[in-house]
Amino acid sequence: MFTFFTILVVISVFLCFLLTIFFLVTPRGSASGNRTLAALLMVFGLQILYAFMTSNYAFRYFLEWHKPIYLIRQASFLTGPLVYFYVVALIKRKENFGRQNRAHFIPFAASVIFLMIWYTSHEQFIIWESELGMMNTILILLSNFTYILLSVSCLHKAGITFRSLFKSISASPHITWLQILLLGYMVIWIVNLNSFTIYMIARGPGWCAYTAGIFALVLFLFVNLLMFLLLIKPDIYYILTKYKNSRLEDHEKEDCLLKLNTYMNEHKPYLNPDVTLEQLAGETGMNPRVLSQIINESCGKSFKNYILDFRIKESMKVLADHKAHNLTILEVLYQVGFNSKSAFNYQFKLYTNLTPQQYRARKKESVIT
Repeated sequence: MFTFFTILVVISVFLCFLLTIFFLVTPRGSASGNRTLAALLMVFGLQILYAFMTSNYAFRYFLEWHKPIYLIRQASFLTGPLVYFYVVALIKRKENFGRQNRAHFIPFAASVIFLMIWYTSHEQFIIWESELGMMNTILILLSNFTYILLSVSCLHKAGITFRSLFKSISASPHITWLQILLLGYMVIWIVNLNSFTIYMIARGPGWCAYTAGIFALVLFLFVNLLMFLLLIKPDIYYILTKYKNSRLEDHEKEDCLLKLNTYMNEHKPYLNPDVTLEQLAGETGMNPRVLSQIINESCGKSFKNYILDFRIKESMKVLADHKAHNLTILEVLYQVGFNSKSAFNYQFKLYTNLTPQQYRARKKESVIT
């Protein structure tokens, strides 16, 4: 078991540091966003090392190193701010942060300074024998939980929910990336909370025998998921700078978005099953690249998902209309621009959690009652 756990930790730390280097050197994406993500992955790697060195599998080898090991633990204060800064960078398109944002790192700096001073008056320090460990962990958990709330709030204000993670119709690549990153962070926080609960009960190194292994495994799976996403879809995280050379001002984007929405609602070009970005750009009098930028940045969708969104909403209107009850599902899907029944059923259920037949039946029941 010790050998397996050690291999797991080595691979996890290696992947964390490998991804850290990747985000530091890659020319793609936002430079500040990449640095933030690199720092976050470095912190994850340090947390794995801490979990390993204090676990029941390896603690006996590091008893004389608890002071520096516990300094590594303080890096957990950085996780929340880094996640929050990365979410803000992708949602609000902020490349740089002002001086006021440095205040977010005060808890980390204060904890390190406090420990350095505290160590001078304590020759011996064993993590699980000190009340300091309990108070410190409480503060870390509260800090991380606060930043989870801030990050979720930021996504909510941008109209993004975790429900869209499982809805390809409404999730753009960079939003999916953000959701996975934040969801993974939440899972890590929950595992950390579980570890702390067991620590309070057990009060000894044995508390880590189970939880440290689970913690390292969760981080291992999480980092591998990030690696897998980068391999199969390398552009998933750098949409932020896809249009960095665009000269469109914010007010111009708003005007274009208003023009696009007006045209979509009045002329319904999405009913054409063969509609293309270039065709829609010509009909609205916009440059195709500008139109793509408006849809990607302002709507948070790809062109395909943007059109699918309108088609599903239109089909919902038709299915809910009692005057159209004589139309078959096949007729409805062709009417709203789909050309495949399986694709329509799949996308409709993703969007509503109901099949078209179930949705129609439910609307019919509501009218009767």
